[in-house]
Amino acid sequence: MVAAVVAGGAFWSTRRTWQKPDPMLAVPSVALASLQAKTLYYNAPARPWLITQRADLLTLPDLDAGSDRTREFVQAMRNPKLFRQLDRKYRFDALLIMGDPSESKALLDRLVETKDWTLRAVDHTGLVFRRDAGKAWELADFAPVRAQMAATSAQTQATILAQTASKLMAVAQPEAALQLLEEGARLAPKNADIANGLAVYHLERGEWQKASEQVERALSADRKSLAALSTKTQLLYGTKHFAEAFELSRKVIDRMPPDPVRLFQHAKIAHEAHAYKAEIEALEKLITWADLEGRPVGGYQIYLGQAYTTTGNAKGAIDNYMAALNDPDLPDDQRAFARENIARIKKRTGQ
Repeated sequence: MVAAVVAGGAFWSTRRTWQKPDPMLAVPSVALASLQAKTLYYNAPARPWLITQRADLLTLPDLDAGSDRTREFVQAMRNPKLFRQLDRKYRFDALLIMGDPSESKALLDRLVETKDWTLRAVDHTGLVFRRDAGKAWELADFAPVRAQMAATSAQTQATILAQTASKLMAVAQPEAALQLLEEGARLAPKNADIANGLAVYHLERGEWQKASEQVERALSADRKSLAALSTKTQLLYGTKHFAEAFELSRKVIDRMPPDPVRLFQHAKIAHEAHAYKAEIEALEKLITWADLEGRPVGGYQIYLGQAYTTTGNAKGAIDNYMAALNDPDLPDDQRAFARENIARIKKRTGQ
């Protein structure tokens, strides 16, 4: 498997469940509350807020949790191909992406890659993109959020800055993210969200020592923090401490809400730790999940074919490579890889 560090999913609030959060942490600021759109795409975490606060932006099918439109909007978070189909159908003029950015990583990566959309607003709860070629968001545009949070405690302000920074990193704006994190560190030097955010920032640059120092700071502030523990898992993986990474990843996965990005990372860690049973279990879950959501599964089947090959299960390997070839979205290089492996296994086993 490719030994890439996927740190984006490790950065969300470290706030403990027994702490009563400041209401502002859950409420979109003026940056999002002023959103205007004739045709809006929104992800799943944005739907409850839109229904209660901005129903004027919704259509009647949006209000129906069981409608095809609602179901497709949820699936498009992790399926850029479906998003393109929806965009051709509805011609969105604005996108609202709220919540943990790792849940919409596939879509956000696509938006950054294509540059068809302009980032127009960011705060601690979400991002707004517009199709028009207006002025792109810049750090000076954060001023209304900063003014709104000024009445809150230093800890709340730091958490708002950290959560905003996580969204900026998810859309390839690390310099702006770093400025907010450094501002938060000055406000609240022991804030776990800020320390974890800085750990992720350094981790994505391969700055292992700095990342390690910051993640330990986050854990000293909150030793049970899932965010910091997940970041530490990525750090151990990136520094090739695979056995330790796997044990920690297993514990984190058991406590985390289900998420395909994190589950796939767990499968990659399991592979490097030679925990092939756990790798196969994770990949099988991912294939079932993707199939239910209508997402391509060929890539997962390639990995599963490799895992079965490693464990000596020739039939399982061939079956998965063959299934991958049925995926019309499978890239040509992976298609060739699957065929080569099928031929190699058949020659070796006489099947």
